[in-house]
Amino acid sequence: MLKWFIISCCLLTAISYSTYYLFTSNSWIKTVKTHTYSRFYQLIKENTKTQLDRLQEEAKLSGKSLIPPFINFDREYAIAPKYNISICRIKKSMSTLMSGVACVLYDTGKFMRNNRSILEVWSHRFCGEKNEYRRMNEVKWRMGDAHHTFKKIVVIRDPIARFISFFSNKCIFEAQKYPDRKQCYNCQGNVTCFLEKQYERFVQHSSDYSRIRPSYEDKHAAPLSWNCEFGKFLKDYKIIKLAVDPKDRKNGLANLMNVLKESNVPNSTLRFIEKSALEGETMHATYDSDAHDVVKKEIENDKKIREWLKRIYYLDFVIFDFDTTFINS
Repeated sequence: MLKWFIISCCLLTAISYSTYYLFTSNSWIKTVKTHTYSRFYQLIKENTKTQLDRLQEEAKLSGKSLIPPFINFDREYAIAPKYNISICRIKKSMSTLMSGVACVLYDTGKFMRNNRSILEVWSHRFCGEKNEYRRMNEVKWRMGDAHHTFKKIVVIRDPIARFISFFSNKCIFEAQKYPDRKQCYNCQGNVTCFLEKQYERFVQHSSDYSRIRPSYEDKHAAPLSWNCEFGKFLKDYKIIKLAVDPKDRKNGLANLMNVLKESNVPNSTLRFIEKSALEGETMHATYDSDAHDVVKKEIENDKKIREWLKRIYYLDFVIFDFDTTFINS
């Protein structure tokens, strides 16, 4: 009897110690928290997907199936570690200008001594690949001690204005200059032809089982939300809306200057950037070209074209809070 009593006491003691350890162990608590948080974020993702699926179903019923947002498609970062700044460049959204801004901030003295321009030709940009990265994780690593606090900046523009610029430059100017490339799917300047083909490619790219490689056209025409790893980092970005036409550029540029000023960029450098951006234009600028005007008028006069544009870019209007009056007309 005494023997069983002693064994029972030992078992109770062991259970008590085990229970105490279980409920006070940091590793156990951490495991539970991690599991709970993971499930919580999974539920958020599932809810977002459900909302998107519902939106897509509604769109299909009205014949306007929308391209989904936040595909991790294209990423181009240029950094200025001295000021803890990373700039994400989106094609046809003042990417040449922002590459120049990042470069002058990366090494101001060298940039000025060599009398370089922030609007110089992309292939001859001063910094080249010295401060450029393709993944946010690479940017974080390069930022060192500031990897948790550096400022993420991105410049965006109205999706339709961006498309007009892209199409004028790549599907008219370049397509005519290099006919052997059969650029823009050999649509020869036909906007509807291009949008139909590009839409189908974006549908494939947004599939979980996509095997097609991103084309030159894909990367330049991709929705804004497909850039900059926005699916993960959208809330972290300082988003600047900037017009291409120098006459309309001033307000957006003032916002950019304020963001740079917050990072302690010297006034002399700010003045240089602002003056250069207001007085110059990039080689690929199309806003004052005949082709730009023709494409713009074609979009304004053709509801079918606007429907295709809506299928591709409507969620960009929603996510980045652009006026939807025209796209809905």
